[in-house]
Amino acid sequence: MNYRQQMDLITTHIATITQLYHECAKLHGMTYNTMMVLGALRHHQTCTQKQIVETWGLPKQSVNTIIKKLHNEQKVEFSQGRNNKEKLVQFTDKGKVFSDTVLQPILAMEERVLQHIGEKECQQLENTMAKFATFFTEEFCAYQKDNA
Repeated sequence: MNYRQQMDLITTHIATITQLYHECAKLHGMTYNTMMVLGALRHHQTCTQKQIVETWGLPKQSVNTIIKKLHNEQKVEFSQGRNNKEKLVQFTDKGKVFSDTVLQPILAMEERVLQHIGEKECQQLENTMAKFATFFTEEFCAYQKDNA
């Protein structure tokens, strides 16, 4: 199998996994982006919208709309960041309960999947994905520079 065929298979696997996350979100009556924002807030506990956008690869406008909606529903609250412009976002108690209800079954599923794979292969997967992300970032930066 050549690299192109391998990349096609990798892309298909990533698409399958992403689609399953979309389906999980739909089961909870929300969008994939909303579920990912909940996951980001769970992961960071306190962060800025910019951090969510940059770390999780979500559209800036979508993150802003989702955070506003969660704030209106009293599921997140804001606090002052390092300067007057920066607002930190964190769950309220109501938001923690809500996100746990949505995310805990998914987190348990993910953990069972990783247990099936095994600790050694999980570490290999994480290392390989980190290498892929690093090299792809380098290639993209070169591509972007050449096509600017």
